[in-house]
Amino acid sequence: MKVAAAIMAFMVLSGIFVLMYQIFKMVVLDAESRGLKHPKFWGAFSIGGNNANGLILYLLRRNRYPANMTDNAREIFKSRKRKAGLCLCFIAIGAISLIFIALFGNLQ
Repeated sequence: MKVAAAIMAFMVLSGIFVLMYQIFKMVVLDAESRGLKHPKFWGAFSIGGNNANGLILYLLRRNRYPANMTDNAREIFKSRKRKAGLCLCFIAIGAISLIFIALFGNLQ
């Protein structure tokens, strides 16, 4: 059971880190297409914080700028959204499995 718990914990953590990277890259791509100054700063700012305050602030600030995303950038953005959704699935499956192992792991 310890091996299964370690695998599920790794699954959750890897899902979290890849999700953070995908959000960073999506924000950078969106900020570049809107013409915001320092898009990498906005990407890093959006993933920081415990309550996603940076992402909320970015979403409020970007409304002042019109979106000029090219077709190529739009395809990359859609691909990153799919990868982010897959990361959320990894996190959910891993977390549910960890809870199951914690509750029923001592059954013989």
